Amino acid sequence: MKNLIFLAVLIVFCFGCKKDEFDPDNPDVATFVQQIRSGTYDSYEKDDNGKKLWPVMPKFSKNHIQSLITFAKDTSHIAIFPTNPVSSRRPFPEGREYYILGECLLWTAEGIRTGYGYGSLDPYLINTAKEDSSTGLKGSEILTVRDLYQNWWNNFADKNWKEANPLEGKPYRWF
Repeated sequence: MKNLIFLAVLIVFCFGCKKDEFDPDNPDVATFVQQIRSGTYDSYEKDDNGKKLWPVMPKFSKNHIQSLITFAKDTSHIAIFPTNPVSSRRPFPEGREYYILGECLLWTAEGIRTGYGYGSLDPYLINTAKEDSSTGLKGSEILTVRDLYQNWWNNFADKNWKEANPLEGKPYRWF
């Protein structure tokens, strides 16, 4: 009887454990953010020999926009993020050697809005009102832009969300 109970517990344990897997073709924003934050995101484009080239952008859709905006409150510094593979520029603004999670998530929402999959060539914002706009934004400014995106989504989610630009009339631009 002990062996039978042990076997039942073992089976439940083995089949009950779920790996923190991520499917970029059917993405879950919370899992994506958790993996990006922890540095465990492992969906890469690979060459013919299986060597990792660059992180793959998940196939996010309109259904993911609110979650991306919600998680964009996080201004943590991160080491990797799926960037636009056609850009040959450095993916950070001048004076910064890291991504900011919230900024990247808003960039992803912008890529969904525009239909290009990427918000621009590089995942960072600039403030055109500043004399030197190449320095990028600070965390507090990213939170301001996040609020602009939240207001845009609140007002246009069921209307012409693709045509309405959340940054129109504001000094912020995607680089």
